[in-house]
Amino acid sequence: MHGMEQTSNPDTRTGATSEEGRKRKRLSADGDEETNTTIQDQLIEVLERNGRMLSTQLEAQNTNFRLDREQRNDHMNSLVAVLDKLAGALGRIADKL
Repeated sequence: MHGMEQTSNPDTRTGATSEEGRKRKRLSADGDEETNTTIQDQLIEVLERNGRMLSTQLEAQNTNFRLDREQRNDHMNSLVAVLDKLAGALGRIADKL
């Protein structure tokens, strides 16, 4: 479609030829290219920032999971120790009977 627009009749309001129209469109396309580059740069920046935030969040989550596992292991070890003492006490009581 742009090819048709570029070869259109001279602009009657300004007296511009189709060649000048093409030049204007090319400049406009360059401006669009700069805008696209700016948008792409902004998009890349946002994606990089989101990636860093996601990395930080995953690291924090991994740390929390590790601490949770350690805490569960500590609780399990404490429970096993208490049950061992209870079993020993019950064994001594049974021996006395």
